[in-house]
Amino acid sequence: METKGFTDQIDNYIQNLRSAIYQPIVERDAGHAPIDRQKAFLLLLPLLNGEQWTDEMRQAALAIGAIHTAFEVHDQIDSLDASSKEQQLMVLAGDHFSGIHYKLLASIPNFHLIRSLSAAIGRINECKTTLLQSPPPRAEDRLQLIGEVEGACIMEFYETFGFTRYKSIAEVLFPLLWLIRSKELNLQGMKFPHIVPNTQDTDHWIEQLQDNFNDRVKQSFFLHKPLVDQLLRMTEQDTSNLR
Repeated sequence: METKGFTDQIDNYIQNLRSAIYQPIVERDAGHAPIDRQKAFLLLLPLLNGEQWTDEMRQAALAIGAIHTAFEVHDQIDSLDASSKEQQLMVLAGDHFSGIHYKLLASIPNFHLIRSLSAAIGRINECKTTLLQSPPPRAEDRLQLIGEVEGACIMEFYETFGFTRYKSIAEVLFPLLWLIRSKELNLQGMKFPHIVPNTQDTDHWIEQLQDNFNDRVKQSFFLHKPLVDQLLRMTEQDTSNLR
């Protein structure tokens, strides 16, 4: 599939996700729901690579998109001013998207997926609590927790539907993208800015993860060339092409 083809696929997925989570009152009061295009790309990576894609997978992908949206909304809440009207609306909007996630999952007769995603959500919340309250001293341990927060649901999707060969790419890419974003945004609007390494260490970890990621992508001979090129472009210092 050429670049325009998978761009259209991602656009179509995002449009379907917006339709699935749409609620006029939430949209009016809380605004347009944030949807992470990079996560959508990675979630759809098997589809973009030509894997068989069933209705069950499509529905599960929408459910995961809804929970990602819920997390994104909840992450925008300012813990120092959670009582303001705006912040309360964000809480309600996040809860709405969480409810949509469970509604979508309930329509899939795959109890293994439901259980595994519920467990992943639990791990994500535990990792967030650790990162906020008692982050481990070692950078590699922090980055491992970041990878879990960012990618656990997608990893469960890969595992459930037999796409495990994509996991080695995603598990390195999630912490790498987080580090790149922290550097580009200068910590503004970042999740967990207090755990970002200093500039020198950030550059060291970006370089190390980048080399690891490049090796894994280039050794993934099952990936079509346009996808390899797009994955490598995602880690260029400006990642706005997929935001």
